[in-house]
Amino acid sequence: MPKVTAAYFDARRQEILTAARALFADKGFVRTSMSDIAAAAGLSAGAVYRYFPSRSHLVLAMCGEEGGGAAEATGGTEATEATEATGATGATEAAGGGGESALGGTAAESVETLRRQVDPRAQGLQQARLVTQIWGSAVTDDSLATVATRRHAALRDQLAGLIEQGGADGGGRPAPRDEAEFALAALIGYAALVATDAPVDHDGFARALSRVLG
Repeated sequence: MPKVTAAYFDARRQEILTAARALFADKGFVRTSMSDIAAAAGLSAGAVYRYFPSRSHLVLAMCGEEGGGAAEATGGTEATEATEATGATGATEAAGGGGESALGGTAAESVETLRRQVDPRAQGLQQARLVTQIWGSAVTDDSLATVATRRHAALRDQLAGLIEQGGADGGGRPAPRDEAEFALAALIGYAALVATDAPVDHDGFARALSRVLG
């Protein structure tokens, strides 16, 4: 029998995560069962559980914090840590959930990149729904809260560094760390508005954020 490669397991894992993202965004974490995810991925429930023992493991994997079962299935001794890029499975990368890789250029450009990830006009509705659910679920899930707040802090610190590099320093201007915290908090709120289909002036919000960071 041919040996099943790590690439095969990684591909199946990605299929499961893609299916889970779509279902979580559409139905929510609580209303999505592991059977739903298995059916959407075209796999058996047992195959899904082989990679992710629970729905919580799937959510953590979308945050880049849980490797699932691929390593064990191919003979590894520890689960590999997910390192998905923006827009793939890193659900918390937008709106302050933890997306260091999304930053680049000026602070204003970086924040606009994050904003566009949850802008429905740029196909960001699914991401907005996932981000909002992750932060909401983190209120009562200590493991998820630890992940979300740690990645938020890393993103905030990197954004603060970009603000400091920009060199703009007017009288009474907040510290770079405070400006970064404000911008990310605003983005989390923006994602919640998008997720609930609340009326939003997307361009106006983008201009306001740019002005704050300018």
